[in-house]
Amino acid sequence: MANNDLTTRRHAAEAAREIKASAHYTYVVNGITLDGSKFAPGELVKEGTCLVRDDATKKYEKYAATMVGKSTPMILDESIKFVTTDLGVNPDVTAGQVLVHGAVYNGMLIGVDAAFKTAVGTAIRFVQG
Repeated sequence: MANNDLTTRRHAAEAAREIKASAHYTYVVNGITLDGSKFAPGELVKEGTCLVRDDATKKYEKYAATMVGKSTPMILDESIKFVTTDLGVNPDVTAGQVLVHGAVYNGMLIGVDAAFKTAVGTAIRFVQG
């Protein structure tokens, strides 16, 4: 007998995370392109993930403790789930809710460190909480 239970289970869904510490913020205009090849197949990239642009491809990937060959740091403010192609690889995906200005809760961010904060400059304020 087939299992027709379509109920969402706790392990299958998560509540949204509120990373913004202010009602005043700005998203990037026209969105950015996430480089599908830089993420695990089918990966769920959660809001609060720190991103940087690869200077060679002009696509975004997760920040990884260096800005060499990278630029334009931003913070994802939506969760994005990659859906693999029939070949088992991620396509590139466009993200629109990407913070370029505002205040964020430091403890809600994924991959943030002092170098990322320095690269962002004064555009984003990091708040404890």
